[in-house]
Amino acid sequence: MKRLIASGVVVVAAIGLLALASYWTTSIHWDGGFPSGEFRLKVRTPEGKPVKGAALRVFRKNTREPAYKYPLENHMTERDLVSDETGRITAIREHGGLQFGGHAWQLFWVIPMGVQTGPRYDCEITAEGFQPLTFEVWQLFETGYESYKDFPKTTRVVDGKPTEFKVYEQTFALSR
Repeated sequence: MKRLIASGVVVVAAIGLLALASYWTTSIHWDGGFPSGEFRLKVRTPEGKPVKGAALRVFRKNTREPAYKYPLENHMTERDLVSDETGRITAIREHGGLQFGGHAWQLFWVIPMGVQTGPRYDCEITAEGFQPLTFEVWQLFETGYESYKDFPKTTRVVDGKPTEFKVYEQTFALSR
């Protein structure tokens, strides 16, 4: 019996040491945030023509709960973001920088533990006569530009001061 207990203690200690070693070797503290900028969405028909009156809505991931004012500051309860006669929707994020973070590690180097990602949001573009188009908010922040100097820029007044913003442009084609 003593031998069985001793073996059990050794196994538990070995597993504990492996767990501790995996924590030490994989533990990270991370930070993240959505970039500031002006996000210009071009909404098009399958034939490439502009869609007037298309609405952009943002929801908390996998819900239909609207995410007003974050991550897009001009997505508000009192008005939808709607495309103009050229099919353009303009969304704004005035404040970039660090906005969230977490601590994560891999138990036994394979099992995710802790906060692995930042907040997640789904976007939806709807227009009469078209199927809704859904995508993750991160798609708005994708760009082919490699550095800040390559981006087109615009100036907006923020907190009473003119502020330069990068311009992100995306094209979305709706299906009938």
